[in-house]
Amino acid sequence: MVRSLVMDACCTLNVLATQLELEIAVACDFVFIISDYAHAEVLFLDSPPDDKGVRTKEPASTLALRNARRLEVRALDTTALLDAFVDCAAHLRDEDASCVALAAVLGLPLMTDDGKEQRVARTLFPSIEILSTLSVLQDAATRLNLAEKDLMRVATALRWRGNFAPPRKDPLSPWYAELLRKAGVPNGG
Repeated sequence: MVRSLVMDACCTLNVLATQLELEIAVACDFVFIISDYAHAEVLFLDSPPDDKGVRTKEPASTLALRNARRLEVRALDTTALLDAFVDCAAHLRDEDASCVALAAVLGLPLMTDDGKEQRVARTLFPSIEILSTLSVLQDAATRLNLAEKDLMRVATALRWRGNFAPPRKDPLSPWYAELLRKAGVPNGG
């Protein structure tokens, strides 16, 4: 059964950074939704460091997900969405506020790793379900039956391409940090 969820720009970049975005969406049977505000921020991923430690920016694209109908870019096109957006924008940047508003009004889970965004969402909309990059990644890894070497490759891509260090408050942070340790990648945490 297909399940929709709203994800913010950072989580979108994290999913793209894994280079398994379509596999994750299909395995978890997700259709991701992102606001047009937030989608405009999904521009670049970072490269891994070269032999001199230099990293560059690489274009990010959601085209594969959109073509497979696994990502919908949504405008705030109703009064309810605009009202929720205004409430959220009093506390958050417009890009983040738009995603919280979409999730709340549509009654969908919100995928975000941002602590402030999570607090505002829970305060304004106490029943909102919040997912993290790592919760989605772990679920997808289980469903895809990824071997440890493949998980280490995904964790490495997430760390470098998404600049994703183990989050302090995510309960799955030790799992991710251990994957990075085994892959010999500095975790930044």
